[in-house]
Amino acid sequence: MIFHLSFEIPKKPELSFDETVPVLNAAELDIIKKQIRDNSRVIDEYVDKIHLFVNQEKYPRSEPFVERLRERMFLLMEENDTFRSVLWNHYQLEQTRFSPRSRAPKMRRAR
Repeated sequence: MIFHLSFEIPKKPELSFDETVPVLNAAELDIIKKQIRDNSRVIDEYVDKIHLFVNQEKYPRSEPFVERLRERMFLLMEENDTFRSVLWNHYQLEQTRFSPRSRAPKMRRAR
């Protein structure tokens, strides 16, 4: 086993979000996609729990713990919507940046 002193270990570059650049880098894309997948799994679990308690166990819909589950689920859904809109804007920017139509000069129709 080899022990290293803290100054011997190379430092990892810090990931930061640059708001001035409209296009996301690869690390930011991966983070957003991973978060969407994770949120989707948790949302599915909340839906299953709410279904279990309300429809099968016959708890009232206004039960406090069911309401808390709903609030958390709706917050995650809003977060996913925000992440998806960021991804959609990124893909639209990339399409306009890298599409051959955006680079070619506009041709006028002959009359």
